[in-house]
Amino acid sequence: MLCADDVRSVLPEVSRRLALQLRVPFAAIEFDSVPGDERRVALPLQYRSQPGTLLVPADLPEPTLQRLRDRVVPQLETLLAVATEYKAMAESLRTSRDQLHDLATEQAGLRRVAVLVASGAPPADVLAGIVAEAATLLDADATRLMRYTSADTVTVFAGYGTPGTETWLGRRFHIDGDVTEPVLRASRPARVDSYDGCPGAFADLARREGFTSSVAAPFSVGGRPWGSLVVLWSRREPPPPGAEERLAQFAKGVATAMANVESNASRARIVRGVEEDRRRFEHDVHDVVQQRLVSLGLELRAAEAIVPDELDELKARLSRTIDGLTNVFTVLEEITRGIHPAILTQAGLMPALKALARRSAVPVTISPGPERQLPRSVEVAAYDAVCEVLTNAAKDVHAPSINVDVDTTVDRATGREFLVVSVRDDGVGEADLSLDTELVGLTDWVEAHGGRLQISRPAGRATSLCIIFPTDIDSGRFDGALPDVD
Repeated sequence: MLCADDVRSVLPEVSRRLALQLRVPFAAIEFDSVPGDERRVALPLQYRSQPGTLLVPADLPEPTLQRLRDRVVPQLETLLAVATEYKAMAESLRTSRDQLHDLATEQAGLRRVAVLVASGAPPADVLAGIVAEAATLLDADATRLMRYTSADTVTVFAGYGTPGTETWLGRRFHIDGDVTEPVLRASRPARVDSYDGCPGAFADLARREGFTSSVAAPFSVGGRPWGSLVVLWSRREPPPPGAEERLAQFAKGVATAMANVESNASRARIVRGVEEDRRRFEHDVHDVVQQRLVSLGLELRAAEAIVPDELDELKARLSRTIDGLTNVFTVLEEITRGIHPAILTQAGLMPALKALARRSAVPVTISPGPERQLPRSVEVAAYDAVCEVLTNAAKDVHAPSINVDVDTTVDRATGREFLVVSVRDDGVGEADLSLDTELVGLTDWVEAHGGRLQISRPAGRATSLCIIFPTDIDSGRFDGALPDVD
């Protein structure tokens, strides 16, 4: 019953096996309330507020019927309740896992694009990264990034496709009747489930290239329409449900990258845009996916608790399902490792760092630090930096202890305030920015905040890492030199 897609369809076989076990001429389990007659006795079943019936021969002795009521009926009610809910719970669990995978894929793509921008990659590389990440996000065969060149035309600025496909760079299309028409006219995502019979030059070219369907989402840069992002598939099936909404969310996340292509003064917008998407990801994981997993776990535990000891196989199946749910939580913890804890948002940087130190595998000493809370983007950057360094120290440096000093300083020449985060350890390893990809990513992130990261290990002395960045990052100022800190 637990393995069946349709429990009702297996009831005849279940009834036959039950009759064999009970050593009676026949038995029949019904999902509905069925009256008895001169040949059958109806024993009522009640499961999940639903009525059911166990039908057995009417000529059974009364002691036998009483044993059936006392011992078999409660077990059947439990089994029916679990069997009818099992499929729904399993489907809900699969949905939660799929949602978590989608969120993680989108977050990873947004971060890779942000690192491209923060590291000063050429505009062509940024555009290539956007179209490649969009294809990965939706498992598509090709992507086209098109810019509006007039009220009714678009031009392909960047393209991605599987080997052997053209990118259509520089091609100009009239939007009437095309998938991009509702994107331009109404600034909303759109989809084409099949290009069969679709008019327009874009549809004609898509058919010639073997594409069968697509979805499109708008791009807005600096509050004005910029263009559209289109992903295409070659398979017979239509695009996945909700694909256009997922593409629209991704397009919003990388819009700051497009702003950087338009202007070199966009680094502050990149930081804020990535942080906004990260906060949305945190909310979705903690408040949606995690809560659903917790609810499923409680339901399964409750079902396991009411299963009689005689139903060994059922108990074993429920136990394996609960173990699988526990594994999902483990995966969730791995994927969300590094997502900002609530204490960072609610209490500020220093309480969050102290909580981080208490959880660290390496003894960590945290200085008192600034008494006031700094701008959120500054505190997030500092927290991320310390997290990354502590993780690196525990895994690669094998440091017996680590000291973290956090303070602010004012540059006398400019009057600007800077946050200085210094991390020192007495480990035996040696950090190398050119080899450690995690520290390279951290360097890019600090520089995106207008800051600087320095690391050194003098002979016979502890490894020292210093991060300096301005506390007025939200003002968008990236001018001027950073102060020197010993």
